[in-house]
Amino acid sequence: FSLLRKREMVTLPEGMCFLDDGVTLVVSCRDDNYFRYIDTSDGTELKVNMNPLGDDHVSFTVLDLVLSPNGKFILVSTDKSRLILYVVGTCHQLRNYYGATNDQLCQTRACFHPSGGLIYCTSQDQKIYCWDIKSQKVTCTLQGHSGVVRDVDISADGSSVITCSFDKT
Repeated sequence: FSLLRKREMVTLPEGMCFLDDGVTLVVSCRDDNYFRYIDTSDGTELKVNMNPLGDDHVSFTVLDLVLSPNGKFILVSTDKSRLILYVVGTCHQLRNYYGATNDQLCQTRACFHPSGGLIYCTSQDQKIYCWDIKSQKVTCTLQGHSGVVRDVDISADGSSVITCSFDKT
């Protein structure tokens, strides 16, 4: 590997993910209301306001970005106990998910079930929350940690949810 390009952001970068084209990197920064779609082949940047009304008010910080299995949506984990599902390349908030407890001091992480029908998210209350994408309802909570859950992932076949925590497990 070698360094191809380095870019200074407006504030601290918090989340990033590649789109399915393998070239476009989406970046979010702390205390900023824009997605930055960066073409890694030439460095060009497209800014997309996350606010549906187009204003510059910052009401949440994006802490994690995850691309959906079909590549059409980006799941945003925020510091306000809220996950937001955006349509890629737009400010269109398709759905909002509430239930997990997360604030500005946590590093919320989320993942999609490979089917694209469920999302899982870490929470400061030592649980993993699972939502149905369409209904926006919590379908279950997974318990087993005695510390804040730091990360979550799921196996490619969807049969195993893996977590890690401040409890050292």
